[in-house]
Amino acid sequence: MTKILIIEDEQPAAKRLEKMLAEIAPDFELMNRCDSIESSVAYIQSGAKPDLVFLDIQLGDGLSFDIFRQVEISCPIIFTTAYDEFAIRAFELNSIDYILKPVSREKLGKSIEKFRKISQQNSLSDWSALASLLEKGKREYKQRFLVYVGEHLHSVPSADIAYFYSVEKSTFLVTQAGKSYPVDFSLDKMENLMSPDDFFRINRNYLIGFHSITKINILSKSRIKLVLDPVPTDEILVSTARTHDFRTWLDR
Repeated sequence: MTKILIIEDEQPAAKRLEKMLAEIAPDFELMNRCDSIESSVAYIQSGAKPDLVFLDIQLGDGLSFDIFRQVEISCPIIFTTAYDEFAIRAFELNSIDYILKPVSREKLGKSIEKFRKISQQNSLSDWSALASLLEKGKREYKQRFLVYVGEHLHSVPSADIAYFYSVEKSTFLVTQAGKSYPVDFSLDKMENLMSPDDFFRINRNYLIGFHSITKINILSKSRIKLVLDPVPTDEILVSTARTHDFRTWLDR
């Protein structure tokens, strides 16, 4: 049996991957599923030795290259990622394969075929080089979002987005034209997908674009109120914990 480890923080995506693997590769045995850098490092440090790892690049507590800095993984890796094509090509240089989300049965099958053709003795990658590539990839941010408009699909360039907000565990993007669309990422994950030069997480519910700010009102030394365009339904306050970082972000 081939022992596999899945590192994925989105439960629906992980369950879907598990189901397809059970159908495509019944000889694969799932050792464990981790959902963060922290839990992955702890599991590998416990002595786990998988034969193959399915690894999401974007995890809730950061980019997965941090795992390689803390532990040694001496088995092939298949990346699953929502990153754009340019970043993915870089990752492929040192990985067995990548699969662009949402994972398709056809692509998964081809990745498994590729894995089967690689002998374990010759499949070890230069993980230090991989970590360097991943860190480089950290600077590649999401360029557009595919959203539903009724029964149609529409691609929204990141440059057209004013801000993101969350409500009742759902996340929405708002364009500069005032259009609002639901997106499939949590606000925590969205914070890592967007360029920190252009977007800043001001509080638990809002990730705002610099060009959406029309006025900054100083309420006190630690309280800042913003006026955004388009105007949100909420009062937009920078959290006390983020005030200093927000000032630094504005003054870069």
